[in-house]
Amino acid sequence: MSSKTTINYDEYSDLSEDGGFNVKTPVDPEDEFFHAIYISGQQRKNHLGEVEMPGKLQIRGLRSNLDEINIVITSIKNVLVRTTRSKEGRENLDCFSYQTGVGPWKGLTGRTCGKNSIERAADQYCNSCRSQLIVAGIYLDEKTGKPFLNDKKQSAYVFIRAKGTKYGNVADYLGSLTKREDLEPIVTPVTEQSKDFERRQVNHKRFVTKITVGKQSSNYGLKDVFELSCGQQLSIEAVKNILNKSKETSEKFKEKFDWSRGKNPQSNYSNTSAVSEDQKFTDLGTDSKDKKVSETVQEAPKENKSFDFGDIDF
Repeated sequence: MSSKTTINYDEYSDLSEDGGFNVKTPVDPEDEFFHAIYISGQQRKNHLGEVEMPGKLQIRGLRSNLDEINIVITSIKNVLVRTTRSKEGRENLDCFSYQTGVGPWKGLTGRTCGKNSIERAADQYCNSCRSQLIVAGIYLDEKTGKPFLNDKKQSAYVFIRAKGTKYGNVADYLGSLTKREDLEPIVTPVTEQSKDFERRQVNHKRFVTKITVGKQSSNYGLKDVFELSCGQQLSIEAVKNILNKSKETSEKFKEKFDWSRGKNPQSNYSNTSAVSEDQKFTDLGTDSKDKKVSETVQEAPKENKSFDFGDIDF
């Protein structure tokens, strides 16, 4: 090292705790850990060079123009999001709540979140806040029924964001699974606490979930929405593997979807940062109110396809 004056790292390293400014390095779609499932709204060429067809299911960075997608759900999260649109047409994130633990929850503004859409509607600031459901899981190959492997020979994780007109169907499906009474308990010892845990955390992992495209009426006409239905029931050993994967990928899930990380709830918070592409998705319709959860589970038709998890290391 030359005799020039230098700055000793050890002397100033504690400044790292103050954060500084960091630029997020863009990640190519195919290199993302969680790949977004969306319904294309118009014909366009994507980054893979393939032409996406309207009304078809797309998996960003992986697959194009699918009629159905089969997954095994690993993680579910309900979040609250408030956005506004600038004069330039840019969508900005104003407030967000990841709803960790048992409520009441607070958003980035420091306000206490309403427990439901009725309470939020009564607040002048919160009445434009909407629930979104994030559902992530392991993507299954349509031909083999086994976990789809990416270029690195690893299981591919995908997710859907259910918001606006897309919220109701997804909430109905998950609520129906939670309320099922015909499933034999597989979490032991069987207690009231374990049964509650099983309903909320295990029931949706006991089946292959089939995703197709449906239609939903809105103030802007018919909109494409996700239709979810139950496929093949999985073995207890497979469910255990999926629970382990949920634990292993929990931190990656939070890194991707908890937009409040690094921000402390405070009064008079104002965040004018633009909503990124993976936050926007393709829902250009109106926001729907929280729908009453259906009591009935949609069962998928019997198929010849067999989903085999016996010899797969997730």
